[in-house]
Amino acid sequence: MATTATSSTTPTSSPSASSLPALTVNGSSPTTGPGDTGGIRAELRKNMLKKLRPYPLRHEWVFWHDRNSNTNEEEWEDQLKEIAGISTVQTFWQVYNNTPFTTLPLRDSLHLFKKNVKPIWEDPRNKNGGAWTFRVPKSNSQEFWKEILMMAIGEVLQEVVHKGDDICGVSISVRFNSHLIMIWNRDSNNQESVDAIRDRALESIPEELRPAPQNYYYKKHSSHKFFKGDGAGGESASSSSSIPAAPQPAPPS
Repeated sequence: MATTATSSTTPTSSPSASSLPALTVNGSSPTTGPGDTGGIRAELRKNMLKKLRPYPLRHEWVFWHDRNSNTNEEEWEDQLKEIAGISTVQTFWQVYNNTPFTTLPLRDSLHLFKKNVKPIWEDPRNKNGGAWTFRVPKSNSQEFWKEILMMAIGEVLQEVVHKGDDICGVSISVRFNSHLIMIWNRDSNNQESVDAIRDRALESIPEELRPAPQNYYYKKHSSHKFFKGDGAGGESASSSSSIPAAPQPAPPS
């Protein structure tokens, strides 16, 4: 019986036998015959390595953790920690599966941003932008967050933005009985682009996860109380107490 070979140069696990291509030993080929198990092994290894080869993302991304604290503005940015950089689908899932956001403390946040863009309002790529914020019940937030992450790394959101605009990153912030899930873009003045991001996100989210209209809104970063236009220091949208509730009156959650 032919045995599978395992590559020692990749960190991901080998696929199960059911995922391997079927072997046809009764056919003929220029290199293998019906009894040529060595040729079968070589072909099997070749197919396996194709499956294990990391699939690159169009952009490199970075996961960040934003810890809520009572520190002053000078110390705030020290609470923002880089978790890991990702450049392939495999590394994305490795980090995602080992970052249990459901255990984050109240008002802590996770961010996934394009490389060289920090998840703060005053970053050069963010300072003229804004974010769509979706208030999602905790019962739906895990699936909603995963969908938004996949839209980001899969360029589903990027493909609808208009010229001069850009998707900068996405965030999730813990509230008492909900999560705030945000999509940050570069140009808050491009209304067509802003609307296109909202429409693409909502149409791509499964219907059972879509929030009611009163539970999402857009806000420019520069309109936040603690925004600093000079780019020195700054806060992320999730760390500030200035995040408004949903547009319609509702008790804070």
